[in-house]
Formats: sequence, C-alpha cells, structure tokens
Amino acid sequence: MNTFLKKLGMGQKLAKNFWAILIVAFSGAIIYGLPYFRFDYYDAYLKTYHLTNTQMGVFGSILGIFGMISYLFGGVVADRFSTRMILTVSLIGTGLGGFVHLLPLNYYQLVCLYAFWGVSSLFAFWPACVKAVRILSGSDDQGKAYGFFEGGRGVGAALMAMGAVAAFRYGIGRINNEVAGMKAVILYYSILTIAMGIFCFFTVKDEKMDPSDRISFKGIGEVLKMPAVWIIGFVTFCNYVFTLSLYYFTPYATSILGATVTFGAMLAAMKRWFSLFGNIGGGYFSDKFGTSKALLISFIVMIVGTAAILILPLNKSSIVPFTILFIVIYVFYNVNYAQTWAMMDEGAIPEKYSGTAAGIISTIGYLPEIFVSLLAGIMIDQHPGVAGYRQFFGFLIVMLILGAIFVVIWKAYLKKHATAKAN
Repeated sequence: MNTFLKKLGMGQKLAKNFWAILIVAFSGAIIYGLPYFRFDYYDAYLKTYHLTNTQMGVFGSILGIFGMISYLFGGVVADRFSTRMILTVSLIGTGLGGFVHLLPLNYYQLVCLYAFWGVSSLFAFWPACVKAVRILSGSDDQGKAYGFFEGGRGVGAALMAMGAVAAFRYGIGRINNEVAGMKAVILYYSILTIAMGIFCFFTVKDEKMDPSDRISFKGIGEVLKMPAVWIIGFVTFCNYVFTLSLYYFTPYATSILGATVTFGAMLAAMKRWFSLFGNIGGGYFSDKFGTSKALLISFIVMIVGTAAILILPLNKSSIVPFTILFIVIYVFYNVNYAQTWAMMDEGAIPEKYSGTAAGIISTIGYLPEIFVSLLAGIMIDQHPGVAGYRQFFGFLIVMLILGAIFVVIWKAYLKKHATAKAN
C-alpha cells in the first residue's frame, strides 16, 4: 500500500501515516454532525422547535463565543496532552449532548446545549486535529496532507449526511411527522459520534512527546508575536465567513428560486462529495505551485461565482445554472479550507507550536461563528424574500475580496521573510 501511495506523489512519512490521517479526518467530520445538522434540515428544525431565523442564528453565535474562548486555551492543551484522549473525550462528550437534545428542550435550554457543544467539539479537539496532520506528514507534503485530511472529512460528512437523510425519512414515516424525523436524526448522530470516540480510543496512536516540547501557557505569548499567525488568522476569518454562508445557499434555492425541499436536502448532502476535488486537487496544486497562489485563485473564483448567482433570474429556470455555479464555488472553497492550514509550514511556524498556533489562528479565524449566522437571520427576517439574501450575499462578496487582499499581503510577507533569511 505504501508503494502505491508513493506513486501518487506522497513522501515516505505521509504514506506511512496516511490511514492515521484518515481516522483523524473522519473524527473531524463526525463530531460536527450534531452542532451543525440543523442547517441541513433548516426549515424542519425551525418548525420542530418553533424558532425564528434570528434564534437559529443565536445558536451559531453561542458556538462562536464558546469556541473563541476554547480555541485560545485548547491549542496549548493540544500541545501538552495526548491526541488520542483529546479526540476520545471530545467525541463521546459531544455525542452525549445529542441524547440531551432528545429531551423536550425549550429555546433557552437549547442555547445551553449549544454552549456545551461549543466547548466539547471545539476546545482542544480542532487544534489537536490540525497538529496531528502536520506531525504525521513531511514538510514537502503539507498541501497534500491537509488536502486528504479535508477530503476525508468531506467523504465522512457526505456518508454521514446520507445516513441522516435515511434516518429522517424513516422517522417521518407515512404521516410526515417532522418531529419524529428530527429525533431520528439526532439519535443517529449521537450514536455515531460516541461510537467514533470509542474507535479512536482503541486505534489512534500518540507520537512520543519529549518533555521539553510540552508547551506551557506562556507559549501563547511566543506565538502571538509571530506575524504569520495573525495573517493566517485573518485569511481564515474571511474564508470562514464563507463556510457559514454556505448554509444559506440551499434556502436561497428553495425559497427564492423555487427548488423543492427534497432538492435542497440532496444538494446539501451531495455537495460534500465535490469537496474531494477541491481538497485533494488543491493539495497537489499547492505543493507544486505554492499555497498562496492556490488561495488567491480560489478567492477570485468564489467572488465571481457568488456575484453570478445574484444576477440569475428569480425562477425555476435558474435552478440548473445555480447548481453548476454552486458546485464550482464549493470546489474552490474547499481548496481554501484545506490549504489555509498548510500556510503554517509555508510561514515557518515551529512544529512544537502547531497546536498553540492552530488554537490562536482558530480564535481569530472562527470569530465569524459569533455573528455571521445571527447577521444572516436578522437580514432575512427584516428583509423577507430576495432583498435579505442579496444583502447577505453582498456582505459575503466583500469578505471574500478582503480575503484575497490578505493573501496578497501574505505573499509580500513570504517574499520579505525569504529576503531576510537570505541576508
């Protein structure tokens, strides 16, 4: 198998640890099923729990607030403790939260649950994943490693979403009971998440850590002094605005263009399969031509594609071109999402600070979690119909332009950094 992987252009270290990276990738897909499944069943979730669009946005804000606090300190935890235990505890804890969701919770109790998920799924889990992928791959394979990591997450999410659709259809039964359908989806995600936690406990192996490499909380100060960390954080910030905005393309297709709810659910599930093209293809492109070039091209395509969607006629005849544009945008978005983390190696951030750096980058980069969903909900509620969506997508285009500008700044930083090293 290693020989075959090497023929695909992988270095020895990446080929050796390929399956370990896929385990981490699947964990990184499954753990976010519960905190984010509400978007795939947006309308059904609203009806089941009697929520407004603004209240749905609050859940995202809660995840963002607790995630911001968690990432900052969770990165140091990821640099100090066992990756296996971090993955196990995070997955099982998140899954147990799903069983709480099965109870008849009101809006305020749901807020508390999403706060819990903001800690259980975000604290040290994500920095540990980022660090694990970097350590398990060589310096020349960072693009491919993160590409396969995100590609694996995409496949895992796609398979998981298909299972969720089946669970939902089974739950609603012949009488179209959406409440029962939602409970079936929650039960499905809860069992799957806990099972993955148990699997990680018995299969994930930790690399031996030298006591001198264990980072203290003072390491946060050292990492904060690195300009590369801040630039990567700002690029991640702009890209993550788009991550959260993706969820609103489906209701745009159904409520504005007239697509069916079934089409919307299928598009939400199907899109994850296309992530492979962006994740893996972008990884190979990045390793050959440079991470910054891959990021810049992707931002430009996303800007043009989103603008093109806004000028489509507002009727069913636009569903096919909308779908094509959305898939193209989604492919290039996945180039960005994976390669952002490869910037750490490109920017020469020391490996021993990987978890701490990932935590700080995530603290900056995932701040949109606090306000994007809430902003979208307010815009759509206060400006019903196409006006609200146009306002929100206009905001999205501005953020993508800003992301492209930060990539240009990154290219200038790398050039200056290389010149300084040469002198």
